[in-house]
Amino acid sequence: MAFFYLGLAFLGAVAPYSFLGQFLVSSGLNFAEIRAQMWASPVSGYFSLNALIAGLVTILFIWSEGRRQKMKGLWLPLVATLLVGVACGLPLFLYLRRVTMERMTTNAPVESPTTPSKVTK
Repeated sequence: MAFFYLGLAFLGAVAPYSFLGQFLVSSGLNFAEIRAQMWASPVSGYFSLNALIAGLVTILFIWSEGRRQKMKGLWLPLVATLLVGVACGLPLFLYLRRVTMERMTTNAPVESPTTPSKVTK
């Protein structure tokens, strides 16, 4: 499952930038035009606002869950979310989270069959 998330992170980086590349070829790095097209119609405004809110929620989720899990490398999905978007940052975070959780379960101490376990009453 971890490599599935990594594949989605790659796809989430490449696919959106293919559209941005088309824009850059035709208009260059024109921030005023990007902003104008983001809000040019109700549909584009819907998707823009949806992406901005999803990005904010993703950043908060990465920060809080990553700290709770004591994950290393949290800067990477945060930067990916800010520079590429949720389509890249969230699956990258889920990949790192899965790897961290697998590492924690393989390093967990195993109780010996000869050691009596504590029973709570």
